[in-house]
Amino acid sequence: MAEYVNYLRVFGAPGAARALFGAIQDDTAGLGSVDLNRITPMPVWMREEPLGAGTVRRQGGENCWLGWRQANWGTRWNTLKAQASAAAYDGGDTILFYTQDAGVPVLMQHASRLCPDAALLYAWASRDVGMDCGAARYRDGEILEQICPRPGSRRAYELSFDILREPPEAFGLRYDPDAGTYVYEAEEKPKKENGEYGKHFGQDHIGV
Repeated sequence: MAEYVNYLRVFGAPGAARALFGAIQDDTAGLGSVDLNRITPMPVWMREEPLGAGTVRRQGGENCWLGWRQANWGTRWNTLKAQASAAAYDGGDTILFYTQDAGVPVLMQHASRLCPDAALLYAWASRDVGMDCGAARYRDGEILEQICPRPGSRRAYELSFDILREPPEAFGLRYDPDAGTYVYEAEEKPKKENGEYGKHFGQDHIGV
């Protein structure tokens, strides 16, 4: 299952970012981490436990923690590597966090309601580069702008490179002008590289 890299940036008055980050942090890790349960809490009666087919049939999929998370968080698991996210946080307006199986744009849209006077820029990308990525701007629960490039397209690859902070060469990829997208070096004949590693996602994909 693919790991996803996520960035959340806050544009607002001084202190807005720190206030939001404090509201959504994993309390076991501290500022810079994210606990999805702090944004959309799972019902207190719902326990995270092994689920057999009988339990799912008896309770109904939507009443089991796995189905509830998929429906309400967009992913079955809470964030990964919370301690690493907290350690990477520099006290600024941007945090880095990790999820499994999917990005969490709906949850970030919900999180924007916690700081209605600020704009949020959220970007996500799968480690399966070029296959699932996107970026969006939110304010007070509203989507201001969102892009979700077609998997395998040039735009999807370049947005992924920006979010993952890695150039195409790190994945064994080169831009093929004939294909109009990136291909693995083993799949193309040697030729001059025409690709260009993009800039930071917050500057050349979606601006605020």
